[in-house]
Amino acid sequence: MQAYLEAKRSVDDRALNRRVLERFAAELSAPPETEPVRIVELGCGVGTMIARFVEWNCLPARVSYRAVDRDAASIQRARELVPARLEAAGYAVDSLESGVDETVEGGIPKSTTLVARPDETSDDGSSRRLEITLEVADAFGLEDDANAVVAAALLDIVDLEDAIPGIADLLADEGLCYAPITYDGGTTFAPRDRVDDRIEAQYHHHMDEVRDDGSSRAGSELLAVLPQQGWNVLAGGGSDWVVRPTDGEYPDDEAAVVARVLETMADSLEAVPSPELGADARRRWFARRWRELEAGELVYVAHNLDVLARVP
Repeated sequence: MQAYLEAKRSVDDRALNRRVLERFAAELSAPPETEPVRIVELGCGVGTMIARFVEWNCLPARVSYRAVDRDAASIQRARELVPARLEAAGYAVDSLESGVDETVEGGIPKSTTLVARPDETSDDGSSRRLEITLEVADAFGLEDDANAVVAAALLDIVDLEDAIPGIADLLADEGLCYAPITYDGGTTFAPRDRVDDRIEAQYHHHMDEVRDDGSSRAGSELLAVLPQQGWNVLAGGGSDWVVRPTDGEYPDDEAAVVARVLETMADSLEAVPSPELGADARRRWFARRWRELEAGELVYVAHNLDVLARVP
């Protein structure tokens, strides 16, 4: 899982809707500004988003950032990756003792706090301070009073009717929810195959009817559910994943992203056999896609939406 999360960093970098992200950054710094701005990220994975926010200069001068994920191995990897990326961005990073000696399975600390400031060679100003807590926790089992909640690639795998009130409970009055890379009903491969549409339909059927939570149209549904629950949608826009080879090679480790998608789809379709798509046809389709991926010939596109909203 951690290798996949790291591999999709460059895919997300290209996909994120800059207009929605810029609006999020502007709303965070809009007066009256609370110092420090408090942000909670749900399902933070290996810490890619917090590092990206710093590298892309999206955050106010003083921020308290609580990043949680229920997967302890991902949080442990974030504790290695985040300081390295912040230091590369010109920050000095120190680890704070929390005073709570609590661990989870494998002896991994449940919570670690880092403090990052521009290093002495930076001209970014000594007033900047970022406090980051990396925590093993269930995203919807928290208590907080944040100015913003970040939920990247998360709201398509949960029940929106329950998740949105849960996010509202984490926010202070007029707090923000930034939900980028929310899947919205499109998985496409090229070259085309005659059973592509049936494969995609079964994949979505699994998301909607078999999987415990989530939806194949979560992005669009989010745009409808938020206003129904009193939220003000500030911005929305497409953030499609596009992974394609150049001269038979995939950039960075992006072939690992497509491999993970194919594995997930194979497991999903195995759980929802269909008389319209026999097992032999399904096996032939996956065998073809694996050959094309290994040969550096397969193009993969997934349709996502980025959404920014303010709590009532």
